[in-house]
Amino acid sequence: MRELAALLLGLALLTQAALAEALPDWTSTTVNDFAQIIDPDDEAALDRALTELRNSTGVEGTVVTLPDRASYGGTDGLEPFATRLFNHWGVGDATRNDGFMILVLAQDREARIELGAGYPNDADIRAQDIMRGTMLPAYRAGHMSQGIRDGTEAVISLIARPHAQGLPPPAKPRTNWVDRALNLVFFGAFAAIFAAIGIKHWRRRHCPQCGKGGITTTRSPHRETQPEGGYMIAQTDVTRRCPHCDWSETRPAPMPQRIFYGPDDRVLRRERNPAYRAASRGGGSGFGGGSSRGGGASGRW
Repeated sequence: MRELAALLLGLALLTQAALAEALPDWTSTTVNDFAQIIDPDDEAALDRALTELRNSTGVEGTVVTLPDRASYGGTDGLEPFATRLFNHWGVGDATRNDGFMILVLAQDREARIELGAGYPNDADIRAQDIMRGTMLPAYRAGHMSQGIRDGTEAVISLIARPHAQGLPPPAKPRTNWVDRALNLVFFGAFAAIFAAIGIKHWRRRHCPQCGKGGITTTRSPHRETQPEGGYMIAQTDVTRRCPHCDWSETRPAPMPQRIFYGPDDRVLRRERNPAYRAASRGGGSGFGGGSSRGGGASGRW
């Protein structure tokens, strides 16, 4: 029996080690857009918001997009994969465990708000409201970048900052007029936050020249010819165009990896792209060693 128990324990440890080895390494403590679905403007705004949150409260939040989870050992389900990735990176302060992770799996059509172990159960309820009310509607409409940015801003405003300020969880509903008034104030503030998010999104989706909506975004790999032949791709050119006038803009977006191709378009090698890490100001200091017990909210579309 002891031999069998030792064998089972060894297999379990080997499985855990293999799963951890399959997980991606972070390149930034703020935004890791491995699936390349976040617009440059939104990525810059996310980096600013998450960096400011960390500087002002000490709370670490991070956004990560992946094409799928099976490629990273995530065949056991969305929730355990998100918790494993969160703990592998060590998001949040190791004592307070107040970090959070926004995880989006583009091809799997899954998303997760993973919260650190220091958040109360009431935070899970708010996370589910954000997932259902803000993120999933945007994803279903094809606005992936918008959903990620708006959802992250909502988590910062409605979960991370109140928790950092030590605000108590909402009291149980009562029937007197004072509680009704407090509820109106709370839900009014909640609605105002989402209205402000909606206004910012309206501005991002409308042409700065003619003011009409329908801005389209396209991405194309930027090839750099190599002296020895072949080419390298280290960034994508992100172009936004207005279908109603002649306005357009193109901005470079560094990729997490530099991919080198031969003259026959065969991949020769891959290596980390230092420009990608440098593009995120929050990417140099690392995470604080926090952990999660699986709290948060999940969504599928």
